[in-house]
Amino acid sequence: MTTIPTTTAAVWVYEHGGPEQLVHEQRPLPALGPTDVLVAIDTAAVSGWDLKYRRGLQPGTKLPGRNPFPMPQQLGREAAGTVIATGPDARLLRAGDRVAAVVHPENPYALETYRGLGNLSTGIALPGHQSPGAYAEYVVRDERLFLPVPDHIDLEQAAVTLWPYGTSHRILRDRLRVTAGDTLLVTGAAGPMGLATIQLAEIFGLRTIATTRHAERVEALRTACGAEVVVTEDLDAARDAVKDLTGGRGVDHAIDYSTHRDLLRLALDVLRLGGRLCPAAGEQDPPGPMPFTVFDLTRLEADIVGVRGARHEDALRVMSLLADGRLHSPIAARLPLAEAAKAHELMEQGTALVGRILLKPGT
Repeated sequence: MTTIPTTTAAVWVYEHGGPEQLVHEQRPLPALGPTDVLVAIDTAAVSGWDLKYRRGLQPGTKLPGRNPFPMPQQLGREAAGTVIATGPDARLLRAGDRVAAVVHPENPYALETYRGLGNLSTGIALPGHQSPGAYAEYVVRDERLFLPVPDHIDLEQAAVTLWPYGTSHRILRDRLRVTAGDTLLVTGAAGPMGLATIQLAEIFGLRTIATTRHAERVEALRTACGAEVVVTEDLDAARDAVKDLTGGRGVDHAIDYSTHRDLLRLALDVLRLGGRLCPAAGEQDPPGPMPFTVFDLTRLEADIVGVRGARHEDALRVMSLLADGRLHSPIAARLPLAEAAKAHELMEQGTALVGRILLKPGT
C-alpha cells in the first residue's frame, strides 16, 4: 500500500530580492479535499514570471477580478507529474495518471467566460500567482487544475507547453488574426514565448523574422526555430534589415516580448500599412507611455491589441499539437529543486542560452 506523504520539499520566497531569497525547505502538505489530487512533480519550469515575482516587480499590481499577489509565495506556474492519490469525490483523474498543471484556469461561471473570454474570468486563484505554485516535490490541488498527459508525451515537454504555446496560440489566432502567407516579426524571440510563437507561426504558414539583442544567440535561434534572425544592437540597421527582408513593404504583424521601449518602437516602425502589433511582454522598460503617438496609428491605420493569457480552448489545442509531435521546446538546463536559486541566476545571466530551464524535484 502506497504511503501518502504529508510533507514536501518546496522552494518559497519570503522577501523580494535576488535569487538568494529563494528558500528550499520542508513544508506540510494540505489534506486532500473531496476533489483534490496529490501530484508528484516530475518537472517544474522556471519562467520570466517567476523572476518578476521574486524581484518584486509587481508591487501594487492588481488584475481586475483577481486577488493581489501574496508574499510569501511558492513560485512555479508550469509543471507536470504523476497523480499518486485522489480525494473521495475526484472523478476526472486517478492514481497513476500523468498530468500537466493548468496555467490559465477558468471560472466556468464567470461572466467573462460566457463572453468567450475565459482567460479573463474572475473569482479564481492561479497557482504561482494567488496560490502556491509548483516549485515542490508534491502539490495538492483540485483535479480541474490539471490536464491528462498521454503516455507517449514526455513529461518535460508537457510541463513547458501550456503557458507559452497556449498564449502564443491566442495571440496569433484571435488577437492578430493571422492568415497563411503573412509575415510576422517577433522581438524578444529567444525567450519561451518567442520560441513558442515562432513554432506555431510555422504551423500557421507564416514567414517569421526574429530579433535578438545578443549576437551570440543567433545560431542557436536559427537552429531552435528556423526563423530569419536580425540582431538589434544597432536599431537603425535592424529597421533596414527587416524592411529589406520584406521587400520594403513591412511586416503584417509584430509581437513584442522584449519589454524594451526601443524594441517596441522598432516593431511599430516596421509594420506595413494596416498592420497589427501586440505588445505582449506585460510591462515596458523603462516604465511609461508607449513610444508612439496617435498620429503613428493614424499614419499606418495600425491595430494595437493586448493579451492576457490563453483560454482553455487554446490549452487543449496546443496539447493536441504536442501529442501529434508538432511542438518541441528546447531544454537549456536541468537542475535539482534545491538549486532553484542557481536556476534563476542562470536565466537572468545566461545571455547565450536558448531554451527552457527546468527544476527536477526528484533529483
